[in-house]
Amino acid sequence: MFKNYHTMKKLLMLSLLAAFLPLAAFGQGLPKTVQEVRERYAQAHQEIADMDLEEHMVCRLISTSQKNMPAIGIQKETLTAYFNNHDRDEDWYPIFRLFFLTRKYNVSARNFYEEYLFDAQTGRLIFVFLQGDNYFSESKDETRYYFGEEGLISENIKGERIAEADNILLSAEKLRTAAITLMAQ
Repeated sequence: MFKNYHTMKKLLMLSLLAAFLPLAAFGQGLPKTVQEVRERYAQAHQEIADMDLEEHMVCRLISTSQKNMPAIGIQKETLTAYFNNHDRDEDWYPIFRLFFLTRKYNVSARNFYEEYLFDAQTGRLIFVFLQGDNYFSESKDETRYYFGEEGLISENIKGERIAEADNILLSAEKLRTAAITLMAQ
């Protein structure tokens, strides 16, 4: 059936990987500590770094818009969403689950960058990183929010707070819904 041993071995490894990765990811549950969130963040960045490997199951969706806004001028926004497809439906088609999202945009001359880390199984937000140009200096403001089973675990602010946690939860849900909608088309 298989012409060489290496092809059969590769297929076996991919089958095992496809079978056990969803179980490992599902078993993690939501994080309880900042350290657990940081470990998930590092794991997500590793998956993104490895996404171009043939056997890796990550899909990237990039959406870019440019519009002329009153009192702002030209506003450019880039949304990049990363989905894993470790799971399959009953017909063996991949089920894409959002796990990481970045957003880059400007408001007038100020530039902003955001990262959102989601639990791939539940879709719940577990980490947010916000970075933006400071109004009054050349420095960058940074805000980090860590979420877990009970909601907000911790926040870390460098410079000025960029956004409140409640607003971030709403923004994250809107961005998550937009990314999933775009992926479904």
